[in-house]
Amino acid sequence: MSKFPLKSLLSAVLFVAFAACSQTSSTGNTPAGSKSTGGGSESGGAASTGGSANSGGAASTGGSANSGGAASTGGSANSGGAASTGGSANSGGAASTGGSANLGGAASTGGSANSGGTASTGGSANSGGTVSTGGSVNSGGAASTGGSANSGGTASTGGRQVSGGTAATGGSSASGGSVSAGGSSGSGGTPGTAITAAKAAASMGRGFNLGQTFEATQNDRTLASVTGKIDAYYAKGFRNVRIPITWTEPIGGDLLVNDANVGDVNRNHMRLAVIKQVVDYALAKPDMYVVINAHHETTLKTNSRSSVLERLWADIADIFSGRDHRLLFEILNEPHRSDSSPMPAADLKNMTTLAYAKIRAVDTARIVIIGGNQWFGAGEMATVWTSLDGVGVGQDAYLMSTFHHYDPWTFCGNDQGSYDDAWTDGNIAGPMDTMLAWAKSVGKGMPVYIGEWGVAWQSRYNTMDCNNIRSWYQKLDSQNAAPKGIPTSVWDDNGWFKIFDLGAKTWNNNLIECIGGTCTWTGTDRFNAGCL
Repeated sequence: MSKFPLKSLLSAVLFVAFAACSQTSSTGNTPAGSKSTGGGSESGGAASTGGSANSGGAASTGGSANSGGAASTGGSANSGGAASTGGSANSGGAASTGGSANLGGAASTGGSANSGGTASTGGSANSGGTVSTGGSVNSGGAASTGGSANSGGTASTGGRQVSGGTAATGGSSASGGSVSAGGSSGSGGTPGTAITAAKAAASMGRGFNLGQTFEATQNDRTLASVTGKIDAYYAKGFRNVRIPITWTEPIGGDLLVNDANVGDVNRNHMRLAVIKQVVDYALAKPDMYVVINAHHETTLKTNSRSSVLERLWADIADIFSGRDHRLLFEILNEPHRSDSSPMPAADLKNMTTLAYAKIRAVDTARIVIIGGNQWFGAGEMATVWTSLDGVGVGQDAYLMSTFHHYDPWTFCGNDQGSYDDAWTDGNIAGPMDTMLAWAKSVGKGMPVYIGEWGVAWQSRYNTMDCNNIRSWYQKLDSQNAAPKGIPTSVWDDNGWFKIFDLGAKTWNNNLIECIGGTCTWTGTDRFNAGCL
């Protein structure tokens, strides 16, 4: 962000920085339907049981610009470890007086204030306990005081946007102030102490997705629209957030790259400036981990555009090079073709190897996440990754594996009819055990992360009151993933998989409590009337 004059922030301090997905089959089988999310995009269309894919699908038109996005101020200390001397820069935050704690325990010396901000005295205490120095503007492009622009239109809820169709029309940039573009690459602080993938996995715990936001047009793409959700989950003890991002396909009518055939990121794009704000906002929270990815890259996946993915990650790695090592890179989400068929394993491995090399050229300690070649099913890893050649040959301590858990899809997926399916505990534990078996053998002990999981209850009901769904949420994380040492990130899209209501800025249902293992049921019958 560009530097923001301190004098313009005398009367208000604002926090900046931070902001899912397609259907998946956690067993490696093609899902029986599209994980549409009440207006979300699904690359390539919906997989049908017969193998055909829905195509097209235009995003809704006429979204208006959001207002109110102001330059972030403040920032909190990084969590963990010893306090730095001289005040090290928080990623996306201001230099803390008395030294901000660097993640990982090592004391940083002679740290400088976060780029784009000037340290002042008398800052207010951050939630992590350290005193912030008056607040600095997050780097990577300062938000104008008039509000940030929401490019493109907003998809109507209840509609399904299938990427490969027409881009959303309408929706001009917000009048009265747009997010200023630009900012130097790699700005926003220093990466700090390296964190191994194993240590990160042990610390990430429960997490959530900012679904249907920066990879689709369903939700507003502004900092103001997501901070309430980030804060609410953080207050419940969730310590990782996954931010799906589409780069090479049009979102709201435009791309995040200059040329989709090249993959060079448009560093002046106002949406990128907002993404940086959201990332920094989340990283400013002590112990919070952030995952960003390449999500609905339909043409790239369908044509195995290795050079495009390679250039894309070269640029992303550079742009975010200054961020704390609690920022993780997931190379390519659910790499299926536009017809829903899997990407050839050799193609995916080659593409991943090239992207991995570009990331490692920038940062040898940035955690990189790899997955399967279709829906990120647990069984896909053994098909693609028969060895770790090209990604550290088992010697990279900063490599993590991922899969998505929607098992059984006939229960978890959208448009499935009633939700009184008699799923079993094996449906929940089986995919985890499959993935762990690969990780312990070919993966050489690589940690595992469930990047998505959930049930599309709102594709059928207006109100979530199904005990069978509550039971699935109760068992997946607290009774299975957590005891197995697997961090998770629930799919929450403000649509069919809704848990937090972005508009009301509060919880829509009690599934947030169920994830913790205990929640109130309606009666005692697992298959109560709310499941019919």
